[in-house]
Amino acid sequence: MTRLLGAGVAICFLCGIASAQSPPGTATQIGEKIDRGLSQIGAGISQAWGEVRQSIEKMGVQGRVYGRLHWDKALEGATLDISVRDSNVVVLSGKVASETAKKKAEQLARDTVGVNNVVNELAIAGTASP
Repeated sequence: MTRLLGAGVAICFLCGIASAQSPPGTATQIGEKIDRGLSQIGAGISQAWGEVRQSIEKMGVQGRVYGRLHWDKALEGATLDISVRDSNVVVLSGKVASETAKKKAEQLARDTVGVNNVVNELAIAGTASP
């Protein structure tokens, strides 16, 4: 997506140089070329975003939650088990380093697309389980 935006900026820049060197009357043609270029960039961005949305929808709730928790630095070293009930209730179990990490894991899971509820059964490492 960044490449498309960069290409759009380059097109605008080059067209600006060309218009400064072109005889009067060609400014309209250059403007039309810029409009077409920007429309193509917009279409490319829309298509790329659609592909991202489709891939997220194909991924299951468990995979999305796992991805969010696995890559979060606050949960580094945690042993997490993620299960899903009724297709949208996430159950978190395992051990985390602190109460803050426990809350972070729950919040990340709750904020994940497709999750309606979170059951947080995480234990804090080094403390006795009830």
